[in-house]
Amino acid sequence: MNKKFVIAVFAVAVCAFGAQARPHGGPGGGFHRGPAPMHHVGHRPPPPIHHHHGHSVWGRGGSHFWPGFVGGVVGGAVVSSIVTPAPVVVASPTVVTTTQNVWVEGRYVDQVQPNGVVVRVWQPGHYEQRVITY
Repeated sequence: MNKKFVIAVFAVAVCAFGAQARPHGGPGGGFHRGPAPMHHVGHRPPPPIHHHHGHSVWGRGGSHFWPGFVGGVVGGAVVSSIVTPAPVVVASPTVVTTTQNVWVEGRYVDQVQPNGVVVRVWQPGHYEQRVITY
């Protein structure tokens, strides 16, 4: 599986479900308040705890899934465009070629005559120019 795809899917999941991980409630933030500090003793009691259950995670009425999902798609696209694999650079080996005169020993060589007959012929020793690679 492609790394960009995995990163994009992870970013979408984090943004989509991370948008829901906030306290639900009114001005108090929705957190349960603990006992009052000592300097507030004797003043008025803390407000009652208000549970807010009138919404759905998937539809209207306080849904935080779709904005997070769209943000995750956009964020995933940005992250996947930023995260690119480093180009692989391979140093090519240094090749040095030169042309040299090389002595070739005498030998018998097969020659094909115009009528298709193969004849063995002696080829005397001679110098040839060959390309030498180091």
